[in-house]
Amino acid sequence: MRFAADSNIVAQAVRALRALGHDVAYAAERATDPGDEALLADAHVEGRVFLTKDQDIGTLVHRDARPYAGVLLLDNLGDAAAEMDMILDALSTHGDRLGAGAFLRVTESGVRDQRR
Repeated sequence: MRFAADSNIVAQAVRALRALGHDVAYAAERATDPGDEALLADAHVEGRVFLTKDQDIGTLVHRDARPYAGVLLLDNLGDAAAEMDMILDALSTHGDRLGAGAFLRVTESGVRDQRR
């Protein structure tokens, strides 16, 4: 699967996704971070699922109707290993939905679909 990871996604998770064969464009590896709106637009054009912990992504998608190829919004746990596990668990159980363009929110209690 192709991903665009926001700079707030832990590098450990990006490395794990890449080790599993996923194509990950990581905002933290850019010279500058252009912001969520530009990252979401780039992800859409490139057919990438956008990974982020920024809660305002829902505003861009739902209120402002910005197009997207899929979004995985994570709660910020402050624990890199736990966040990596949340991403990998969500992919193993909901990867098909993400690949089909879903907007999913992942919390400690599970995955919720955030419909358009």
